[in-house]
Amino acid sequence: MTEKDKDTTRSLSRVLERVQDTDAADRFIEDHGEKKFRYFYEYLNYIIAEKELAVSDVIRRSGISRNYVYNILNGNKKRPGRDKILALCIGASMSFSETQKGLEIAGAASLYPRNARDVRIAVAINQGICSVMKVNMMLDELDLDPLDV
Repeated sequence: MTEKDKDTTRSLSRVLERVQDTDAADRFIEDHGEKKFRYFYEYLNYIIAEKELAVSDVIRRSGISRNYVYNILNGNKKRPGRDKILALCIGASMSFSETQKGLEIAGAASLYPRNARDVRIAVAINQGICSVMKVNMMLDELDLDPLDV
C-alpha cells in the first residue's frame, strides 16, 4: 500500500466514524465504495473517464480496429477475447492490478505467473508500456505469441 493509499484510507476512516444511520451509510458507499462492474466495457469506460484518456488514443495504442473497440465500449460486444482485453488494458495505460481486475470482470484468465508470455506482458505493463505494438515486438523477439489484435 502506498503512502497516498494510506492517507486516503485514513481520511475515509475518519469520515466513516461519523456515519450513524442507514441513509448516511448508503451515501458513503455510493461516494467511496468500490465500484462494481458486471461487464468489461463498463470497467473500461470507467477507467478511460477516470484517467481522462482520449478514446482515440486508447484505440491507437491497443492496435484494435476502431469499429471493434467502439462495439466493446458501447456494450454491443460484451465478451471480447482475452488478448483484446489485454490490448485495451495496455492501450488504456492500466496498471497490473487494474489489468488483473479487467480480466476478472471479463471472466478471462488472469495473467499467470508460471506462463512466460503472461510474465512478459506483466513486465511490460509494470514498465508503463502502453503500446501493444511495442509489447508484440518484445514478445516476438522472445519467440512468444504476440497479442492477437
